[in-house]
Amino acid sequence: MSEALLTPYPFIKVALPVPMRTLFDYKVPKAIALRHELKPGMRVKVPFGKSSRLGVIVALSEHSDWDHEQVKPLTAMHDERPVITQELMALCEWAARYYHHPIGDVIFHALPVLLRKGENAEFRTENWWLTTDEGKALSLETLSRAPRQQDFLKAVQQHPHGLSQHAASVLDLAPAAGKTLEEKGLLRREPRSFNKAGEKHAHQTQVPPTLNTEQRHVTDHLLNARHHFNVALLDGVTGSGKTEVFLQVMERLIVEGKQILVMVPEIGLTPQTLKRFEIRFNTDIVLMHSNMSDRERLDAWLLAASGHAKIIIGTRSAAFIPAPNLGLIVIDEEHDTSYKQHEGFRYHARDLAIKRAHALDIPVLLASATPSYESLTNALQKKFAWLKLRKRAGNAHIPDMERVDLRGKTLIHGFTEYALASIKFCLERKEQVLIFLNRRGYAPTLMCHQCGWIAACDHCDVNLTVHKRANKLHCHHCDTQKALLHTCPECQSEELFTVGEGTEQVETQLSALFKDVPILRIDRDSTQRKSAMAKLTQKIHEHDQAILIGTQMLAKGHHFPNVTLVVIMDADAGLFSPDFRGMERTAQLITQVAGRAGRAKKPGHVLLQTYHPDHAAIECLCHLGYEHFAIDGLSERKALSLPPFYHQVIVRAESSNEQEAMQLLNAMRHDLEPYFSKDVYLVGPYTAIIVRKAGQHRALISIKAAQRAPLHHATQLMSDWLEQSSKQHRIRFAIDVDPLETY
Repeated sequence: MSEALLTPYPFIKVALPVPMRTLFDYKVPKAIALRHELKPGMRVKVPFGKSSRLGVIVALSEHSDWDHEQVKPLTAMHDERPVITQELMALCEWAARYYHHPIGDVIFHALPVLLRKGENAEFRTENWWLTTDEGKALSLETLSRAPRQQDFLKAVQQHPHGLSQHAASVLDLAPAAGKTLEEKGLLRREPRSFNKAGEKHAHQTQVPPTLNTEQRHVTDHLLNARHHFNVALLDGVTGSGKTEVFLQVMERLIVEGKQILVMVPEIGLTPQTLKRFEIRFNTDIVLMHSNMSDRERLDAWLLAASGHAKIIIGTRSAAFIPAPNLGLIVIDEEHDTSYKQHEGFRYHARDLAIKRAHALDIPVLLASATPSYESLTNALQKKFAWLKLRKRAGNAHIPDMERVDLRGKTLIHGFTEYALASIKFCLERKEQVLIFLNRRGYAPTLMCHQCGWIAACDHCDVNLTVHKRANKLHCHHCDTQKALLHTCPECQSEELFTVGEGTEQVETQLSALFKDVPILRIDRDSTQRKSAMAKLTQKIHEHDQAILIGTQMLAKGHHFPNVTLVVIMDADAGLFSPDFRGMERTAQLITQVAGRAGRAKKPGHVLLQTYHPDHAAIECLCHLGYEHFAIDGLSERKALSLPPFYHQVIVRAESSNEQEAMQLLNAMRHDLEPYFSKDVYLVGPYTAIIVRKAGQHRALISIKAAQRAPLHHATQLMSDWLEQSSKQHRIRFAIDVDPLETY
């Protein structure tokens, strides 16, 4: 009998970040078992193939299904305590089953990058500057000949409890000056644990505004239901004060010692949300989003896991953040497709958060002016509490929506004369205009006038987007970039011209028309740099008169009180989409963009430029509003047996060979269809709308069912079949449960 078998649990089941839907068994050497108490959630070093890997213990076991002599021993322990709690481990295991994704990949997705790389789950120490007794007494005048030292000492003297190195860098203080002052005996450095730096106590710093009758009714409902699991859909028109409602609920929970997770769809919304919460609460708040450094994300993760952070603001991945005292999850703009991961582990953060809240027996608040059809269906079926806010806060009114007929009109830089006159009139009143166009770059196409050549991506079946300022052609699908061409590669003609408009072109053209007006462009290109979004929104608030140009980034949750006119340049985008969700998304986007107008005392107006002013969808949206539009849309979905009334799974296959992906899915359907329930319906395989992307030819098969059980059984059969067959053919496959992209 081996030594390992003398231990209480001689085997461990380990999750590894590999594309295999299984756990791996390892022996526990007696030497390790005697020194360490092994627990699920700990990281371990284990042999894998010809190398070693970092893995996470999922379970301890008395037995292994493998030949005990073939089971390798683990190499080393990496942690003394679990980095994943039992609660989050259970969530990861559920997610791996529901989304049919490798468990190791799910667990490692739930960890910050540095923990995946083997960093210790410990707070970093940070040096803080403090004055010595001599430094406290020294007059700053004595350092007049050394201005940098003078500035450094002055800053530290103004912070009697110490100044962190991070704060010193933010204040642009010279590190060399601090070192010199330390050598002079005027300053000293003290290492402090990051989690102890700047502890705060939860109390209000701003008196909350008085709620109107609607807000008070909703707040009372949420407060009464705050101690047990329930899902509330806060369906409020833009500017109705949804944020104020959940701020007042959060206030009560923070006093009770609870932590709150607030999820937002875009990185651009986190600075605005953080600022509003910091004004309101003097408590520890952390951010979690992809623009942060790996170290900053780990620090935020540790602050939340320790219970120090009372408010956690994060994007999609924050659904997995540990919080021992979690008392509420708020999902702002719950309809937003950004909550769905479209690559790799294809989970939906909203649905995952609801599952997590159910396990913890805590409430979930979904907030939106344009709720998703899925959430509306749950509200109509009484599964969610449907809380409505139909009046704007304060004296603000819902903006008027006017359709501008483009048929037969000559456009000036993409605008009708009427739209340009409206913009001019608005600016003359010292107000702001928002121009919405959901296409970034200068133009979507570069074409040769002589031979008709079009600049296309070498790896995707799409055209390259022109970016004039960056002097490049850019594929927004695979990220291929080329220098901007000035000569046609086919006929050598220099008569190249752009087709269509992007936000960059609109900015250039309006700058020429309105020379004295600040023009601010907000899209993914202009907000790439850290803090760029915060700086742009600050500029918007600084100017009375301005033109804001942006993509859908500008449509979500922003509050610009002096915007009184919104011009939607292309209201038809999405009306004739091949995706059955196209109309829903178009309506949400138009309603959200329109909602940026007239949010304060000044009335708002919205112009929708359209070639289809009589289209039933646009008429309904303008006259009856989003709720009526959505309920009509749900009736159509039900009649057509589409989600949310039927559940759906998409299986995608990708291959560099044009035929292989399609052949693989055809073979799978042929082999497995006899084993599927009669309640499961298949469509395909069929090619994706963009057949070739990043050099891979893509084929899809769709399955749907009214009940989840037969659907998941069929999906599991397909997953097992593909895992075996795709290895032989070297074809990549992905399973997308509850997909938002179906083509």
